[in-house]
Amino acid sequence: MLKILVIDDDSSMCETLEMYLTEEGYGVVTAGTGTEGLKKYKDSPTDVVILDIRLPDIDGFTVLKNLKRENANVKVIMITAFHEIDSRIKANQAGAFAYLKKPIDMYELDRAIENAFKTSQTDKDI
Repeated sequence: MLKILVIDDDSSMCETLEMYLTEEGYGVVTAGTGTEGLKKYKDSPTDVVILDIRLPDIDGFTVLKNLKRENANVKVIMITAFHEIDSRIKANQAGAFAYLKKPIDMYELDRAIENAFKTSQTDKDI
């Protein structure tokens, strides 16, 4: 089973994504802070992480850098309610796989996840 880690301080967002992604057949782990998310990732790495940019303890860009340090091939889908061009550019430069704005379009999320897993598999095959 493919696993996804969701890191978002909005508990309703975590719950919604967990229910939706579980129905889609993924194993889902959630975290409400960057620190908790990093710990869960270190304990049980996933190929895909859905990461909110604004978190209460550590900003999402710092979490992204730490995830990439842990595993350069991890695919991180950044999400934000505060869509700004600077954030999109910063996310791309930091190595985010995709950038989605809230409210999340589930079709876009599905495509991003599917592409992330395909790319992740290709990385493993090389």
